[in-house]
Amino acid sequence: MEQIIKLIENDLKKLELSIEQLVSTKVGFIKEIVNYIIRSGGKRIRPILVMLSSKLCGYNGEQHITYSAIIEFIHTSTLLHDDVVDNAKTRRGASTANIIWGNEASVLVGDFLYTKSFELMADGDNFEIIKTMAHTTKQLSEGEILELLKTSDISTSEEEYFEIIRNKTAVLFSVACEIGAILSNIDEEKRLALKEYGQNLGMAFQLTDDILDYNSYDEVLGKKVGTDLKEGKITLPLIIAMNATTEKEKAVIKRVVEKSSITLKDFEKVSAIIKKYDGIKYTSDKAMQYTNAAKDCLKIFEPSPFKDALLELPEYVHKRKT
Repeated sequence: MEQIIKLIENDLKKLELSIEQLVSTKVGFIKEIVNYIIRSGGKRIRPILVMLSSKLCGYNGEQHITYSAIIEFIHTSTLLHDDVVDNAKTRRGASTANIIWGNEASVLVGDFLYTKSFELMADGDNFEIIKTMAHTTKQLSEGEILELLKTSDISTSEEEYFEIIRNKTAVLFSVACEIGAILSNIDEEKRLALKEYGQNLGMAFQLTDDILDYNSYDEVLGKKVGTDLKEGKITLPLIIAMNATTEKEKAVIKRVVEKSSITLKDFEKVSAIIKKYDGIKYTSDKAMQYTNAAKDCLKIFEPSPFKDALLELPEYVHKRKT
């Protein structure tokens, strides 16, 4: 990842300045919350995808910086809303905005970031990007609603799980890459290849995230292990286990998932069942399939340092510990 950062170091510096300038509002309270969550240690993977895909396609302008910021604003907005819906207390090792400022402020600032993003896109006057982003934000909302409807539902299928993560996570990775293609005005085949690259990368990212929730440590992950289980999120490791368990084990999982507050012992019981039935391994194998699929999408592009960086990202995503 260090080599990737070095390759686009100047653009990343411009991004940080741009974020500060673009959150223009007379309400200082909004900037306070936005700065808190945006500066809280995120890896900027989605903006990095806008930058790398733009450079890969030969774009030489500066608009990709603004669109990188827009992607980060949209992502930040979803985090603000998600933490309210999930009643989350920590993110990346720090208190969530809803815990510090309350649910109402978090929701409204999330709304501000959404509307600010579309205002900035209107200023950019690229109808194709506006249309694509409108479709993407609709999918993001659908993904979050589907996940909410499936909260604590142990009958959630693998197919339903993949539909959720495709909408709530992968679409934003996908559009980040597609924006680079649109800005560069490249042919449809390469645009589609970048779009599919981003989607596969996003799927691998979410699958890895769902693994980490069961087998990473708090100080490494930056959030409490078992958060998904506590919030009633039915992820792939659990789905695989549920499909293979005995009735007694299924009853244990059901009881824990439906509890309003789970203990470390509860988590360890469910985690042991998941590992017994290779839920983690199955999920990891799926993540690797998406990792390889992402890299395959880039075969159409000529060799370049930006292609090398995009080839490296899926490996980083799959092997990450945070």
